[in-house]
Amino acid sequence: MPIRSQEAVAQAAVLMRAGRLVIVPTDTIYGIASTLADEATVQRLYEARGREPEPALPLLIANESDMARLTRPSTAAWRLAHRFWPGPLTLILPPAADLPAYARATPIAVRVPDFPALMPLLAAVGGYMLVSGAIRPGYPPAITAQEAGVLFTADVSLLLDGGTCPYGLPSTIVDCVPDTPVVVRRGAIPEPRIWRALDAKHGPESAQYGR
Repeated sequence: MPIRSQEAVAQAAVLMRAGRLVIVPTDTIYGIASTLADEATVQRLYEARGREPEPALPLLIANESDMARLTRPSTAAWRLAHRFWPGPLTLILPPAADLPAYARATPIAVRVPDFPALMPLLAAVGGYMLVSGAIRPGYPPAITAQEAGVLFTADVSLLLDGGTCPYGLPSTIVDCVPDTPVVVRRGAIPEPRIWRALDAKHGPESAQYGR
């Protein structure tokens, strides 16, 4: 169903609140989405991707203020958020104390997508949702609904079509848990821009973050 359809958004919200999985478009790549309804829903999402849980729980959020209610942001995180959100930058942060225990088992990876068509669904499910990239081992990231459908149709209840993802690349991920932020995945935002935004002359050696 087209994501710009009010009926599609309403149906997706009902399914997600019931613990079902939905494929959604973003500005970077397509993703498999759910709410944080319960631990079983989170596990079902990872099982659909055929991989172990990610090192940080990946959440798409509606705006910067949601970062403060879901995580414990650092000064560096606020600076990067102001500079690059909405956009293809994911920030890893410590979880907020009032999240469910299963959501606090790892750090939280948050991002405000630059994809206005996704905002009504985010609003309908409370301003944030768990979204992991529509990627299967051995395949490139899905950047169209057709590509995502080929990989995951059997695992999801609804596929929302938003056309081709504008960036077509995963987001850049910066770990802001350490005192000195670390770029742990190179993506749509070149690494030098991150360090310029932090007023750093050069960054620490980067590590590759598993997608």
